[in-house]
Amino acid sequence: MKEKINWKRELGQIGLLLAACLMGAFGMHVFVYPSGFAPMGIDGIATMLQEITHVNAGIYTIALNIPLFILAWIILKKRYVIYTIVFIVITSLLLIVLEKIQMWQYITQTDKLIAALFSGIMLGVRTGVMIKIGGSAGGADIIACCVQAKKPYGNVERLISLICYAIMGLSYFVYQDMNCILLSVVQLIVFERVMAGVLSPTRNATEVKIVTKTPELLKEDIIFNLKHGATVVESRGMYTDGESSIVYSVINNRQLPEFMKIIKKYPDTFVYYSDVKGVYGNFRWKKDDIAK
Repeated sequence: MKEKINWKRELGQIGLLLAACLMGAFGMHVFVYPSGFAPMGIDGIATMLQEITHVNAGIYTIALNIPLFILAWIILKKRYVIYTIVFIVITSLLLIVLEKIQMWQYITQTDKLIAALFSGIMLGVRTGVMIKIGGSAGGADIIACCVQAKKPYGNVERLISLICYAIMGLSYFVYQDMNCILLSVVQLIVFERVMAGVLSPTRNATEVKIVTKTPELLKEDIIFNLKHGATVVESRGMYTDGESSIVYSVINNRQLPEFMKIIKKYPDTFVYYSDVKGVYGNFRWKKDDIAK
């Protein structure tokens, strides 16, 4: 049976794709090109070719991605390839248009770090959005997906990192300035952090683990005061060989001070906690949510 197309969802995906195109094109044109450094991946190669030949990087971006499109069409899902092609074509056309209309650029000799930071943010959002909707920003992303499809247990991250750093190193021979490499590294660090934030499924939280002999006394505080559920696991102390319990619970970050006040009422307990990168499912974010 043919799957019914959810047009509302598809329109939302297209809207996000167009937003990613705008974000990528403006990030490159406004911050990267006038600042004299090359970003990671094929964007970096296209940027260096533009610097050498004075031909718009959008043309090089399409040309460099064509063989990758062919490879991806053979190996990867067609939806992924179509989204990626549309993204590359629109972004490249935007780069050409922005140059033609002489769109404003951030030109400075003293604060190029700002260019690296803001372009890293914009490109990180761009790539994160594209991955989230089931496409990519082309270049190294396509290579990573193709390698992952053929070798699912391979170290794809290391391969992509080597490619990116090789391109950054090569940029020195184009710009003849060590600053270009330093700016590229700063941009890459910001890019990776921002992209990870976009791909994070939900808000962050805190996981608490409480070792106690009286888990029933904690029940009222956790469920009715903190308004969260918990899991109790029976345990045995290695040193004392005594019976105890470990209570696992996940709370909002802002509830941690309140939680520590509660724990002070139970001096015989041992507590440790850690950050949780993402929470999804039955979790109470608001006061009127039902504890589960």
